[in-house]
Amino acid sequence: MKEYDFIFINGRFLEQKLTGVQRFAYETVKEIDNLLSKDIYEPLKNKTFLCIPSDVDENNLKFLKNIKIRKAKRGTGILWEQTSFAFEIKKNHALGLHLCNAVPFLQKKGIVCLHDITYTIHPEFVTTAKHKIMKIWHRMQDKACAKKSLAVLTVSKNSAKEICEYFKIPEEKISVVYNGWQHFSTEISEETNLEKWPELNNHEFFYSMSSLAKNKNFKWIIEAAKRNPQYIFAVAGKSDLKKYGDTLHEGNNLDNLLYLGYVSDDEAKLLMKKCKAFIFPSVFEGFGIPPLEALAMGTKVICSNASCLPEIFEDCVYYINPYEYDVNLDKLLSGDVSPAEKILNKYSWEKTAEKTLGIVQREFLLKK
Repeated sequence: MKEYDFIFINGRFLEQKLTGVQRFAYETVKEIDNLLSKDIYEPLKNKTFLCIPSDVDENNLKFLKNIKIRKAKRGTGILWEQTSFAFEIKKNHALGLHLCNAVPFLQKKGIVCLHDITYTIHPEFVTTAKHKIMKIWHRMQDKACAKKSLAVLTVSKNSAKEICEYFKIPEEKISVVYNGWQHFSTEISEETNLEKWPELNNHEFFYSMSSLAKNKNFKWIIEAAKRNPQYIFAVAGKSDLKKYGDTLHEGNNLDNLLYLGYVSDDEAKLLMKKCKAFIFPSVFEGFGIPPLEALAMGTKVICSNASCLPEIFEDCVYYINPYEYDVNLDKLLSGDVSPAEKILNKYSWEKTAEKTLGIVQREFLLKK
């Protein structure tokens, strides 16, 4: 007798801000919907549902042709996910597919994508009171995802190794499904310009995006600016990045460190296109999409050699040690790297969805 009658995809990501993890879920679901039209997935047709909280507008999901929508009459957020959705999975003998680092504790075992276990293995990255509270929840979820799922997906071999080693789960339980980048359009509106930052006119500059998160290693940008006064270092991110510079004493006193604040998507693309190189000095990532976007814009990328980044970008970027600051940037960029197409061709949302759906089909058809 079959264990499952349906596949229920956790649609809570649709009520959240579209950042990296939610983007992964959104694009993967779109591609799964396309794949379900193929004969090979016949056993899954008419049995795959996207379950959504009551506050999600169904009209925004009309692009789905093969995945059916199952909307909650009431309930939103974590409470919906942990109670009503879990009950629906159990009542309908469904296989749950959870793409955003979280599972309902009360559900039967399902399939989960655990992008990374940052909160569990790097508590030193958590500095604010809000994130310290969040850390407790995320660490509980990390353990539940790893231990109580039929299969675990993650977005790099580095993350897979960390999950297996920390939670002592067998390697065969976890599969790597890389991110894609095709959601990123390389076209730039003709009206877009950099006039609001006159310092960048006729001056070579490096560009980076940062945040207050310690793993983003904003300190490297500050130290590089100190050592390279001939270049401007333009940093996009929240305006309070400047306050973070204060904590490092010299971040606000550098004439060549330009805090851009929030930039639009088109402005970010133009900054990538015109900069000398895009800098990504992060000390920890689950995958790292921004350098892919920069490569798609034809931009040189200076990237940390830490975490999963050498795995993801291979020999297509210029590597730095994120803890060493005395780097001759001109000499670094004079070296040879492989064409960006090598990496851009390696990753796609279609490939992500194919591997994910293959694992779903295996578990759905497997007799328990």
